[in-house]
Amino acid sequence: MREARKQAIPFLTMKEDRPGSEKRKLLQWTQQQAAVSRRKAKELIENGEVSVNGQTEREPSLLVDPEGLRTLSLRGQPLPIEPPELRIYRYHKIRDTLCSHDDPHEGNTLGRVLRAEGFIGYTWAGRLDQDAEGLLVVSNDGQLIHAFTHPSFEVPKTYRVWLAPPPNRRKMESAFDAMQRGIEEGGDRLRILEGRLPARSAYAQVTLAEGKKHEVKRLFAHFGYRVTRLLRIRVGQIELGDLPPGSFSRLSREEEAAAFASAQILVAGR
Repeated sequence: MREARKQAIPFLTMKEDRPGSEKRKLLQWTQQQAAVSRRKAKELIENGEVSVNGQTEREPSLLVDPEGLRTLSLRGQPLPIEPPELRIYRYHKIRDTLCSHDDPHEGNTLGRVLRAEGFIGYTWAGRLDQDAEGLLVVSNDGQLIHAFTHPSFEVPKTYRVWLAPPPNRRKMESAFDAMQRGIEEGGDRLRILEGRLPARSAYAQVTLAEGKKHEVKRLFAHFGYRVTRLLRIRVGQIELGDLPPGSFSRLSREEEAAAFASAQILVAGR
């Protein structure tokens, strides 16, 4: 099937000396240049939304010769052929921002925030509930977004959790032990990697690796607590730090290099 046409398209990495003729699949090119997840890139190609040199292609595994590549389009809009500079930003999501590119019933979506700030071709890793706050990792590197989002990679995420009623230390430590072993709730097994009550703090702190829907709230509800505020402070090795609410901050070159390397190791291990 089209074997004669299966040649090469470059998959962009952060290496400056990458060879332009490196053989990669259309799936990887689309994921990279459109900054979408691997699953979404595959869906777009199979649905006929991606065209190469003006011709619709539906095979995610198709290889294209970069020397013969004139245009690459998604839904009729051109994607850049030249390699973009891959970047990673922290974003301090504020309460009541919906993690969606667009929603007809919600004006304050993250997609609109990104477009207003000039982040074209960027998306975010994972999501936060609408009423949650804190760190979102924003990037134009599809591989990193995939690695930091898909639950199978188990990238740890750390949260500060304010509770009602205020937790009793002895009872909370017992609850943390049970959470680490895992609890059954709503047909899911929920668990944390670590939990603690920092000294002289008004919040509990937990680290999760999977991130099922409303998992933090469900875990604490199991022990009779209501989450009144939820703030994510860390994703993998990336920390929120003192970034003000509603602000973006690019990672340092060293932080970016570490995050790209981590994502590459995670994906290569699958």
